[in-house]
Amino acid sequence: MLNFCWPKFKYMTENLSKQTNQSWQHVKSRFKRTSLGRPVFPRASTMPEWEHVQEHSHAWGQLTYINNGVMTIFTPQGTFVIPPQQALWIPPNVAHETYCRYGGHFRSVYIDQKYESLLGNTAKSLVVNDLLKAMILEICTWPEDYTLDEKTHRFIDVFIDRLELAPTSDFFIPSAQDPRLHPIVAELYANPGSPLTLEQWGKQVGASSRTLNRLFHKNFAMSFSQWKQKLRALRAVEMLNAGHSQQIIAQQLGFESSSAFNSAFKKVFGVPPKQYSKL
Repeated sequence: MLNFCWPKFKYMTENLSKQTNQSWQHVKSRFKRTSLGRPVFPRASTMPEWEHVQEHSHAWGQLTYINNGVMTIFTPQGTFVIPPQQALWIPPNVAHETYCRYGGHFRSVYIDQKYESLLGNTAKSLVVNDLLKAMILEICTWPEDYTLDEKTHRFIDVFIDRLELAPTSDFFIPSAQDPRLHPIVAELYANPGSPLTLEQWGKQVGASSRTLNRLFHKNFAMSFSQWKQKLRALRAVEMLNAGHSQQIIAQQLGFESSSAFNSAFKKVFGVPPKQYSKL
């Protein structure tokens, strides 16, 4: 497992497995090439339910996309939740691990490190519009030894341009740097519907609620209640894409009613769940 400052996901996955009577299937990265040999390299596969691709990194960048599911990806920066409307840019040599609870069609484009100066040296979630989606899916139909002719070079140049211009999204929660937050974050990742108040958490971790709230502001630039609301909204996106009803989602995430869930979701994403599902 990763040795980053964010809470060790081992405990989070163990708690989630107990809660759902499921176990993560831990696998190593199946991509074994030592060099790309092309400016961009296509990768298309199907991720089964409950698959965890263990920590790895590579000398090239990666655009990670899943067109009919949701992935959760952990990096030293923090946690990214990637639904079909988003893709994640992972720069060269950045360690990452991927969790896919409900499975999906994984489409990844590996990108030569020479483009890092254009795409950035930090991981970021990008909004995928119809054009960018079509380009990702098109590249992932290419054979590994595709011909690098003039037309292909032009296509790749436009693809990189579209990535450079794509707006970023806020489907991201930064890592907690203070160890007093680790057990709180770990438990709520595994059980977002936990009813424990900040006062109750304070008794468990040996800090006052005032101190903990200050640490949430310092680490996440938001209060404990705002952080928990965002975490539950991101989990709701995962469950919506898996086809769960709003009533089930509201119950599992600890909302008093479907209307309370709708209101909280809209505060984070600007639209109610039904409208979001149609985006």
